[in-house]
Amino acid sequence: MRINNLSIYQFKNHKDFKIDLNTDISCITGKNGQGKTNLLDAIFMLSACKSYFNAIDYQLILHGESSAALNAEFYNGQQLDIQLIIEQGKKKKLKLNGKQYDKLIHHIGLINVVIITPDDIELIKGNSDERRKFIDLMISQTDRVYLNHLSEYHKLLDQRNRQLKLFADHQHFDSIILESFNERMLAPCEYIHQKRQTVLKEIQAAFKQYYRSFQSGSEEVVLKYESALNSDSFEILLKSSLNKDLAIQRTSVGIHKDDILFEINGYPLKKFGSQGQNKSFIIALKLAQYHFLAETVKQSPILLLDDIFEKIDEERAEKLIHLISQESFGQIIITDTHAERMRKYFENINKSTKFVEL
Repeated sequence: MRINNLSIYQFKNHKDFKIDLNTDISCITGKNGQGKTNLLDAIFMLSACKSYFNAIDYQLILHGESSAALNAEFYNGQQLDIQLIIEQGKKKKLKLNGKQYDKLIHHIGLINVVIITPDDIELIKGNSDERRKFIDLMISQTDRVYLNHLSEYHKLLDQRNRQLKLFADHQHFDSIILESFNERMLAPCEYIHQKRQTVLKEIQAAFKQYYRSFQSGSEEVVLKYESALNSDSFEILLKSSLNKDLAIQRTSVGIHKDDILFEINGYPLKKFGSQGQNKSFIIALKLAQYHFLAETVKQSPILLLDDIFEKIDEERAEKLIHLISQESFGQIIITDTHAERMRKYFENINKSTKFVEL
């Protein structure tokens, strides 16, 4: 998978910007606030149909304007012209080769990218939502059934929660109505749970290998899938939590409560990991994601690296460069604040390299 060029119109702090990216490695440098990260976010958005950094679409539009547009030409054996339009008060529009998608969900998995950014520390420090988003996106890029089940599960979850609130508001409970939601949620929940378990097991070996590449020492790192469904069926969990759900007016069990535990030597990384171990852990996790996507779809994703050389020491930086310079990695787009540092790291790499300063 490659991106050849990118055009940005009224997106974040870019009024009208175009860039040619048709090379193996693009090093984009400039001062903070120049919009380097926003370029990577634009590429990510053309893949995932949503921003990596902003949950609210209208915040992506240049201040004072009412719309934004992203255009790019990708290549995965055939040319793919992608256009995304964001307008205040309207749903996003996405077009592939001039034809608009009926649903954005149909686009997921066509353009695969992996992004590594300093904000990824939230995977360790943040709540379980961050870790679920990580694994859900990774699997959704390779499994259409999973993506459809995930969409259906969350739709039913919202409906069930609204029904629980109605029961409380009207002081009336109807078990038949609630059971209808329960039955429809069973299949999506069980599929998602099983798939998450399977994929986490599959990436363990690559994750540990990448971690050892960055972190000297003998510490043992593990990814563990934490879910109430590991020991009970969703049907049993729903029945046992009925009184609690009615009291709190929302669904207290299910795959929307699951988490991924990050451990180092048997202890929570969040509490016991050093800064260096945290950084190695995150990079290894994202490279394991890259490895999984490449192996599953038999095509290298685009790798986006956002200002990470500001946050890691020179030894880890050199190890990362050595890894991503190998043939197993495809196109790479990197942002950094120091042009000279980028030239030092990448001038002698045996891949076509372009340096762009904003």
